[in-house]
Amino acid sequence: MSVALNVVLWITFFVVQVLVLRELPLTVISVLLCIVLLVNRVKGEFHLFLFGVLLSLIIELGLGLVARSQHWEHASLFGIPFWLPIMWGYGFVVMRRVGNLIVTQFGASDRMG
Repeated sequence: MSVALNVVLWITFFVVQVLVLRELPLTVISVLLCIVLLVNRVKGEFHLFLFGVLLSLIIELGLGLVARSQHWEHASLFGIPFWLPIMWGYGFVVMRRVGNLIVTQFGASDRMG
């Protein structure tokens, strides 16, 4: 159920991003994605999520001061959209889960070294 809900929310996020171009719906969808993701979390994933959010703020805000290569039309959090750090945190947790799945499915029997 949570995988299907994640897929539906992802598709909704990108459709809203392309067609609606509003900050509030994207932020709400991002928060919903994170709630669905973190309801079924493994120990330590919340800290990984927070690390992704903090790292995104450092990178997006820091690089924005040095060289602005992106322009956000509706930037509201010091020049970046509210949903962007949330999606960074989400991405950190999803990458960990996908990486664990790949390692357990394809690399469990093979030992290097």
